[in-house]
Amino acid sequence: MGRPGQLTKPNLPPGSHRDLISLLHHLHLLAGLLSVRTIAELARRSPSTVHKALTGTELPDLHVVMAIALVLADAARSDDRDRILDDVDSRVEAMWLEAQREGRPPAPKTVQSVVEETWAEFSRGENPWANVILNPVDYSQLARCPILSVSLRSGLVTVLVSTPDWDALGTVEDPQEWHLLFQTAVIKKLDYFLHVWIKLVPGFDTVANPCPRLTPVAPRTA
Repeated sequence: MGRPGQLTKPNLPPGSHRDLISLLHHLHLLAGLLSVRTIAELARRSPSTVHKALTGTELPDLHVVMAIALVLADAARSDDRDRILDDVDSRVEAMWLEAQREGRPPAPKTVQSVVEETWAEFSRGENPWANVILNPVDYSQLARCPILSVSLRSGLVTVLVSTPDWDALGTVEDPQEWHLLFQTAVIKKLDYFLHVWIKLVPGFDTVANPCPRLTPVAPRTA
C-alpha cells in the first residue's frame, strides 16, 4: 500500500487554484497522509499524475481532481465522513471551474510589457488615483528612473529600477503609498492578481561619491 508521507504544497499566488490545492492537502491530512501510490491505486490514476496534481503549479484536469478528492474524503478519519463527501462533491467542481476562469499566470513577457507601459503612464502623470494618497509625489521623477529588469516568480513581480540621484531615490524607494496604486494598475491590466515589488539600484555611489540632490537647497542666512 505504500508508506504515508507529507506532500509539499506548490507555491501558488492567491486565488481559487491555491484554495483548491489547499483543500486537497487538508483532505490528505484527514485521510491519514495516504501515500501517493495508495491514492493512485484507489483513484485509478498513475502515481505521477496524482503527485503532479498535488504538488505541481499547473491546474490539473477536473476528472483527476475529483477522483483524488473523493478518495481522500472517503478515507477521512472523521465521524462525519458522509458530510465531508457531500461537501467535497459540491465544492471541488465549483472551485476548479473558478480556478479555470481565473486562468493561468500571464507570460513573463506580457508582465514586463504591462509594467513598463504602466511605469511610463505614471511618469507622465496619467494615474487616475494620483490624488487619493495622503502624501503626493512628483511622478515625473519616475521618467528619470529607467527599468533595468522585470522578473516574475511565484506570483511576485520584481521591478528593478535605477535611480540617478537622491531626489529620484526618495520618490521611488520603498515604502511609498503610490506603490500600491501602481500594483493595482498592473493587476487591472493583466486581469490577474500579482504582488509588485519595486527594487532600487542607485545609479551613483551613495558612500564614496554621493550625488547631490537635484533640487537646490536655499542658502542659510546669517
